[in-house]
Amino acid sequence: MRARPPKQPPALAWTLGFVAASLLPLAACLAALDPQARTAGVLVAAFLGLLTAVAGATFLVRRMEQRLSVAEQEGRLLRRQILTLGKLAAIGEMAAGVAHEINNPVAIMMEEAGLVLDILEDDAPASPDDQAEIRRALNQIRIQGARCKDITHMLLPMARKTDDAPTAIDLSALAGEMAALSQRRASHVQVRLVTDLATDVPPVSGSAARVQQVLLNLINNALDAMTPGGGELTITTRRVGHGGELLVSDTGHGIPETVIDRVFEPFFTTKARGKGTGLGLSISAGIVRELGGDISVRSVPGQGTTFRVALPAFADRPTPAPADAALPETA
Repeated sequence: MRARPPKQPPALAWTLGFVAASLLPLAACLAALDPQARTAGVLVAAFLGLLTAVAGATFLVRRMEQRLSVAEQEGRLLRRQILTLGKLAAIGEMAAGVAHEINNPVAIMMEEAGLVLDILEDDAPASPDDQAEIRRALNQIRIQGARCKDITHMLLPMARKTDDAPTAIDLSALAGEMAALSQRRASHVQVRLVTDLATDVPPVSGSAARVQQVLLNLINNALDAMTPGGGELTITTRRVGHGGELLVSDTGHGIPETVIDRVFEPFFTTKARGKGTGLGLSISAGIVRELGGDISVRSVPGQGTTFRVALPAFADRPTPAPADAALPETA
């Protein structure tokens, strides 16, 4: 983003400066013609000096405002870029599991299609048994194709450019979709993934892609906490007041009390070097607060950690914050 060129100094500054410069010779002439006018001349000179100082101060303040505006624009752009990178990083961690989820139905479709081709290659009319087998194979291809479609449907909101306009989100349905996409990775690291999704949660306010990103960050964080060694990951949704609440709990190593207050700080991580950017939880906290919600954490070292996300009902949605607010400012 190119910074806008600085605006010209305000007309008031130029006017005051011009008046001051024009009246200085007049004050000097008055003092020379009439000694009694010296006092008045001194007052005029002081007044003109004050005008000049005001003009200079106005000019400097305006310049500082312009530079601050440019810095704020650059900061917003940087936060947007970091938000996008955080989303891509979350998708990247899930990519292997998604590849398996799509590979399995594709393999089944190829096998069933090959079976149909083998039957049709026989010049003899298909027997009733062969016809039944063809129908079964074609139905299996249709089922597996629908499965692939469902997987891509769940991923598309995250891949698209995020729409900041709040919409009504089915929190339980979205949590179920993300749990299904994360199941493969959970199994790979010997983690049992459990869901407890309430059916009475009202539609919450948010962007589907943003809420997906938050949930995916929390799931990935929980799986990392139980790797290696395995454990149990529980995703819970429930109605709280007029809104909805999401809980992501793990049985990992927990977070030490000395650092738990810093988990939402940008670039802070308890993971080993090279295992995390320290942005996932920070971005998630910014997104939740932008949506008018709240995020918190409780942990018992050696037993596990639970992250809680509360979101307001869509009917009670607050005025949305700017999109760049999704990344908290550093202190």
